[in-house]
Amino acid sequence: MDSLLLTGRRAVVTGAGDIGAAIARALHRNGAMVEVWDRSLPALAALEADGISVREVDLADDDAISAAASAAIEFLGGVDSLVTSAAIARFGTVEAMPVKDWDNTMDVNLRAVYLTCRAFLPHMRESGAGSIVNISSIGGLRGEPEFTAYCASKFALIGFSQSLAREVGEHGIRVNSVCPGAVASQMNYDTMARDARRLGCTVADIEQRIVARTSLRRLVDPSDVANAVVFLHSDLASCVTAESISVTGGVF
Repeated sequence: MDSLLLTGRRAVVTGAGDIGAAIARALHRNGAMVEVWDRSLPALAALEADGISVREVDLADDDAISAAASAAIEFLGGVDSLVTSAAIARFGTVEAMPVKDWDNTMDVNLRAVYLTCRAFLPHMRESGAGSIVNISSIGGLRGEPEFTAYCASKFALIGFSQSLAREVGEHGIRVNSVCPGAVASQMNYDTMARDARRLGCTVADIEQRIVARTSLRRLVDPSDVANAVVFLHSDLASCVTAESISVTGGVF
């Protein structure tokens, strides 16, 4: 009996950052054929060196997403699993944030997810099966000051995932979301550096404060998020849909 959880699966992952790359590698290790979408050529090249297929895609472009979905289905021979992990963070109070930053956050974190899911749904419906995992955030479960746009997009992503799950469940398609806490990622370290400058302390001080608020006393590793995604795409989660799984180390 094959011990790999995803043997024969065909997956597309959007976003080649720390979390997306970890997810792509974990899916690949568990037997899936994987294609990753991003605009960052160096990030894509690193994944390609590991034997993972990559495609340069502008997730702000409706036509590019549609064309890439068709190409991925043809290249992989179908797509069973979709992970949307591409995201950005723009900070500022509601009064101070430029409208373009708000719109950019919604375009990448929410609109692109909607367009990507929509592009693959006809194929999954015709196949009679599929699994979609959208990467939300602890910021989709509780708001934080100056993270308004990011939190709004991630709250919305959970609602989108739950609603979509109920729309497509009768076709054998499952839809779930994963909510990481403070991840040891470039995005989070950039946020810590910003907070350190604002508070007049070091990044290490900020990290210590965050870690002290977790039950496990550590940051989330990207691989922790990837493991949850592997589970949700596997047959072990065959009756799991419309759920949001938190991977936070027990934040309190």
